[in-house]
Amino acid sequence: MGILSEEIKKRVLLYDGSKGVMLQMGGLPGGESAEEWNLSHPEKVREVYNGYIDAGSDIIQTNTFCANRPSLQNHGLAEKLYEINFEGARLALECAEGKNVMVAASVGPTSLFFQPAGDMTFESAVGIFKEQLAPIKDAGVKIINFETFTDLNEMRAAMVAATELGELEIISSMTFDGGRTMSGNTPQVCAVTCGAMGAALAGANCSGGPDSLLEPINQMEQVSITPLCVKPNAGLPEMESGVAVFRQTPEDFAKLTPEFIKAGVRLIGGCCGSGPDHIRAMRRAVDAAQCAAMPAAEKKMLASPYEVVEYTPDMQLAEMNLDVDSVRNGVAGGDFFCLMDAIPAGVDDADAVILNFGGLKPDFDMWGFASTLGMFVKKPVIIKAGREIAQAFLRCYAGRAGILCTEECRGLYGALELQ
Repeated sequence: MGILSEEIKKRVLLYDGSKGVMLQMGGLPGGESAEEWNLSHPEKVREVYNGYIDAGSDIIQTNTFCANRPSLQNHGLAEKLYEINFEGARLALECAEGKNVMVAASVGPTSLFFQPAGDMTFESAVGIFKEQLAPIKDAGVKIINFETFTDLNEMRAAMVAATELGELEIISSMTFDGGRTMSGNTPQVCAVTCGAMGAALAGANCSGGPDSLLEPINQMEQVSITPLCVKPNAGLPEMESGVAVFRQTPEDFAKLTPEFIKAGVRLIGGCCGSGPDHIRAMRRAVDAAQCAAMPAAEKKMLASPYEVVEYTPDMQLAEMNLDVDSVRNGVAGGDFFCLMDAIPAGVDDADAVILNFGGLKPDFDMWGFASTLGMFVKKPVIIKAGREIAQAFLRCYAGRAGILCTEECRGLYGALELQ
């Protein structure tokens, strides 16, 4: 267990606030890469880090949010990816040294779309995140904050990358609009899936002001198997001369802090538009609030990308037999719409669907299979499979599946093990 997991048992921790706004106030031109300033203006980046430490942050985040290859390519900086990430992490660690302050790497989404809307595959996404995380880990940062994700598929790819690199504590934070992510994932689905995948904290950030995130956090708290985190914007922006201006005062920004803590939040801070004054106000609110209890024993939750359900022995199940000629021939040729033919009768009345892989081998595009399955089967799934195909499916399934478990299938990607 890492230092973050240990500290959140004891108290509510305070994050920092926005990097971009503070760097712009320090002279960063619009349209220029904030992350490149880790190399060209390290003294400005240090000022931002130290400003949040002085404001009372327990954790500061590295200036690496958009430092993945696709984002850096837009600025002609892809060849400096390792250096930008390493220096952003090193500068933060240098500022935090000897001050009882932790450092978390800020890692955002790729800005790319998965197939068929775009060109990204699950494995290419894993590779993008591994490439960014490697220099951060080399610099000595051991906490990764995946934040502002709008697609649970991409969050899963990021978490797989961090898990496979090893020795990294993970914070998973999604962004919601109208009660769902851009890809249609609910707060409850995100909390269950990220918690099962091993996140030390799961939660929400960005979106709007604190009032916009209280309901998603309350929904997460109902099902979460892990402590929660939240980082709201300083209200909604207003455009002035083409520049986004955030007007929420520090006092208003911090007003809902006790409500977040009551709902299970153990890490709280600020996103877009927030600065050291907002964090100071939140520091006072955190110190004055009563700390809620940590989550109790694990809830036996299942989640598809769109729905959650608590597993009970008497829940209603429908079984989907995949070891049939139509499915076997279809997936071999990359035609995953063949899955429509295997959907069992009565699936709409079921609580969950058993996926019986039978003797199928994982010699087909499992990402295409899993993502297409999610289009047709909205219910959570329980799988019957041997280890090889179970491992391939669970690696990329954007939910928390159950698994009818044999000894060889234990410990696979956070699946709920059932007898």
